[in-house]
Amino acid sequence: MIERTCEGQALDLGWARDERWDVSVDDYLAMATHKTAFYSGGTPLAVGAIVGGGTEEQVEALRSFGMDSGLAFQIQDDLLNLVGSAEAAGKDFRSDITEGKRTLVAVHALASAGAAERAELLGILEGHSDDPARLARAVEIMEGTGSLHYARACAERLAEGAKATLSSVELREGPREALLEMADFFVERHG
Repeated sequence: MIERTCEGQALDLGWARDERWDVSVDDYLAMATHKTAFYSGGTPLAVGAIVGGGTEEQVEALRSFGMDSGLAFQIQDDLLNLVGSAEAAGKDFRSDITEGKRTLVAVHALASAGAAERAELLGILEGHSDDPARLARAVEIMEGTGSLHYARACAERLAEGAKATLSSVELREGPREALLEMADFFVERHG
């Protein structure tokens, strides 16, 4: 878990250090899986199943559930940084744009935008601006490319896949329901 998390963090920081914007959706998903899903879901749930005396099938189902739901959580977290209001989101509102983070939304938007909008969005992301008008323009471009919708749909697919994983394994009903509710919460939360 520690190795995978460090690998994901190193990728994320390396892309910024090297000023790389040629990151694909698959690159982002691999980075976020390593950076977030191993420590936030996959490994803790697998360890819990092992400690609880779970079968191999239960351990693997819970690991898979944790990986998918952990990645869904990260994507939703990135979305929450962009949408809503500064009051609701707090001091970090749209900081991912200011910091030029390679989020799923940004990566998808850069790949989907026309040349002029791509150049404009790239300029905003590279400029590290905290001007609310510039940040709003970046979100407008992302919305126009369908990237916000794309990321929401991806998070929802991951959460649904995580929940489907649990349907194929024997678990006590109380814990199963808690996990299913957790997956829903990860993609439905607004703050």
